Amino acid sequence: MVRGIILILMLLCPLFVKSEGALPTYFLNEWSQRNTLNASFAPKYAYYSLPIIGRFDFHFSSNTGLSNYLYKFPDLAKPVTFLHKKVNGQQFIDKLDENTFFNQDLKINLISFGFPTKKGFWSFNYSMKEEFNLNLPIDLFKLMKLGFAAQTNLFDLKNFSIEQSNISECSLGYSNQINPKLRIGVNAKLLMGLSVEKVKYTQFDISLENDRYSVNAVGESLLMSNILSFEKDKENYYEYSKYGFNLFGNPSGIGAAFDIGLSYKPIEKLTIAAAVNDIGYIKWNANSVKRGAAKGDLIFTGFNEVSIETLDIQTQLNQLLDDAGRLIKFKEISSNQNLVENIPYTVNLSAEYSIFGNTNSDILLGFLWNSYNSSAIHENELVAAINFKPFSSLTISTTAGMHINDGFRYGLAMNFSPKWINFFIASNFMPTSMNPQFLPVNKFNINLQTGVSFLLDE
Repeated sequence: MVRGIILILMLLCPLFVKSEGALPTYFLNEWSQRNTLNASFAPKYAYYSLPIIGRFDFHFSSNTGLSNYLYKFPDLAKPVTFLHKKVNGQQFIDKLDENTFFNQDLKINLISFGFPTKKGFWSFNYSMKEEFNLNLPIDLFKLMKLGFAAQTNLFDLKNFSIEQSNISECSLGYSNQINPKLRIGVNAKLLMGLSVEKVKYTQFDISLENDRYSVNAVGESLLMSNILSFEKDKENYYEYSKYGFNLFGNPSGIGAAFDIGLSYKPIEKLTIAAAVNDIGYIKWNANSVKRGAAKGDLIFTGFNEVSIETLDIQTQLNQLLDDAGRLIKFKEISSNQNLVENIPYTVNLSAEYSIFGNTNSDILLGFLWNSYNSSAIHENELVAAINFKPFSSLTISTTAGMHINDGFRYGLAMNFSPKWINFFIASNFMPTSMNPQFLPVNKFNINLQTGVSFLLDE
């Protein structure tokens, strides 16, 4: 019964596969949209991009993989899951982190253009962003695999959470060459919140005793959207399997943010840069905020006084399923206040050195410290880069990054900019093996970024 509740919880997760650019692009000096990483950066030419093909970013990461859940044994013809009796429970648990997470985000440019002035550069971008985060506490897997064999029969699942968001961003940027050594820039952003869905438990305790199971749960769901809606049953419980879309719904939230950056050349061949991106917030309108609460206690001691004649077990089973369902069903609660949320921000600090000091053919060495910060995630990475520029229209960037939580990541990027077009492609990844179905065997971090801009002049 308890395993059934857990499986229902896991099935609640939408199968969408945080936001972080492919870091190798940071050192692509000729890339038309480099100012999105540091507001002071700017190309020397005017450009415009077509919708979608102008820029497409996809990122997917997790601290787990198939090797954590599938096992092979010489006497078995096929791999088995971690729930199989031949899999050692404690060895399975020891391979997991305290929290198993999945992060995914997608960014698509709809409109993008920029043009230089005498000392400055103006840019405009309109894009859509989507992000999904799932967190599963280790006690969830201890309960599923170990049960009564665990060192304790108390399991805490309160860190279980799901979050998915969709926003649009309109950005106007300007950078200015203050003097031959110093350049500064700023991007002002208008944010429109389209949809956010969150599920989080502040309490989810499961106790296994010899003669009973007991579950105590307190959770909250939050939907902020005029586009997505869910039906409710007669008791005002949300039915997440029954949903509707209104693609012409008004934005449910509005906000503002800004980026600020500077770059400084203490000597001719060395550039030092710093940037803080996405300092801002979104205010969600009260009429689009829909809250739900899940709260319940479940104690199961078995079926009592079962009568074959009256089939009383069916009544008791229905009551049990109803009690269990209330632990994961969210009942509408009144909400008449606006909700203000800070958005995740990023800090970039970098140094770049030109070996030959030649704008047409050069080798550049770069170092970057990148920090991503949200209410739930704080990640830091130190990146070293080597840029190869065999001729003026082609730059290839290779990077190696030490991520505080995940170890080493590697990156490769290419920017091709002849007189009429700017094409770039970049990937930032953590080495991992894939199975024949191209699913990651171990923990992974994959980022793909590509796009095409058309150049107006140089």
